[in-house]
Amino acid sequence: MEYGLTKYKWNEEFYEEMPVDHFSFNDPRKFKLRYLINTDNFKEKNAPIFFYTGNEGSIEGFAENTGFMWDIAPEFGAAIVFAEHRYYGKSYPFGNDSYSSVSNLGYLSSEQALADFAVIITYLKEVRLPHAKKSPVIAFGGSYGGMLTAWMRIKYPHIIDGGIAASAPVFWFGNVPAPPEHSYDDIVTRTFINSGCTLQSLSASFETIRKMADSSNGRKFLNEQFHLSSDSQVKNANDGEELIYAIQSVLETMAMVDYPYPSNFLAPLPAWPVKVACKAFISAQNPEQSALASYKAVNLFYNYTGSEKTLCLRGASCGDPFSALGDPDDLFRPNWAITNYGVEFPTATNIVFSNGWLDPWSGGGWRLTPTFEGSLYSLIVEDGAHHYDLRGEHPDDTQSVKEVRRLEKKHITRWIKEAREKYNQQKRITKDRI
Repeated sequence: MEYGLTKYKWNEEFYEEMPVDHFSFNDPRKFKLRYLINTDNFKEKNAPIFFYTGNEGSIEGFAENTGFMWDIAPEFGAAIVFAEHRYYGKSYPFGNDSYSSVSNLGYLSSEQALADFAVIITYLKEVRLPHAKKSPVIAFGGSYGGMLTAWMRIKYPHIIDGGIAASAPVFWFGNVPAPPEHSYDDIVTRTFINSGCTLQSLSASFETIRKMADSSNGRKFLNEQFHLSSDSQVKNANDGEELIYAIQSVLETMAMVDYPYPSNFLAPLPAWPVKVACKAFISAQNPEQSALASYKAVNLFYNYTGSEKTLCLRGASCGDPFSALGDPDDLFRPNWAITNYGVEFPTATNIVFSNGWLDPWSGGGWRLTPTFEGSLYSLIVEDGAHHYDLRGEHPDDTQSVKEVRRLEKKHITRWIKEAREKYNQQKRITKDRI
């Protein structure tokens, strides 16, 4: 839960007639898709609906960490809805068998998810909410959810009136030339160096681990000092490389959530966790301390509360639901996202793309500087991590995120006004025809 707020309140509800396949005319299968809803502020006729396009995870985590929506809903008199992404949380099309085969998993796609959201919004306006048939709908999303928000506005502009697409790496697909190949790693490196680390201290830690993995005494040191679980033991040099890769993945993720206050989004972490991790790297005086600096960084991320006795650093042995299926080449269509959604969005309107310069995913963002094209806007949080602007207000917020949120509110106000003007214009046209 975010700072200074009592627990966010919502009702857990299900849309029980969601098609498994929205694009088939001979597939009658349905499933229950979950959404969370709060109508405490929804008092006026045709008041706005704030709609979060759910990510790859249980929807509660996003409801608890998207305080911006909760903060501004009273001002707009808006209903708040967080829709869960199919195949996550409690929204499984095939129950416990949803991940059991590629054929069952084949209905997990952004296209199907967007269609789910379109159905839910229509249901909310026509059935669930009173006097909401002409309610403006503003979408919000962060990361993959931000991509969904942008694509929702592109694919369903008659359903979504505007969208805040935070930290949405819409350019990060194969055959898209915009992001430099190593931009993700480059941004992670920049974030760590700006937080007090040096390339030498980071490299020394990894090289020490590599050397230790070559000897039995070194492997014993790593297994004991890193408190590795039985499934993650370093038994040979290749395991040492896997350990280094796991550490680097942790550092990359830590850069994503480098917020200026304690947070609990992907993991419980202190304020500015990258700075905390860097203290261990730059203070190491010998090879053992250098190796342990990586352990301290990993332990900071996975075990800041001290509740874990061991660390499991191998996804396949730690309960990764995709590991049993593998990644068959024919499961993916590398060019489809570009074909389906486009890259430059020349006809799109009313989208704010926000990115933080600390966030490695910003390398795949729509634009990397503050700019606009038509009613598409790029807003930059100069000291911001992953969808920092969507988090709730905090006394330690940086000035740059305060300004970005102010501008986002300005755009939301304009979108709602335009939606109502459009409705009134359509009403006059209909009246004239009669």
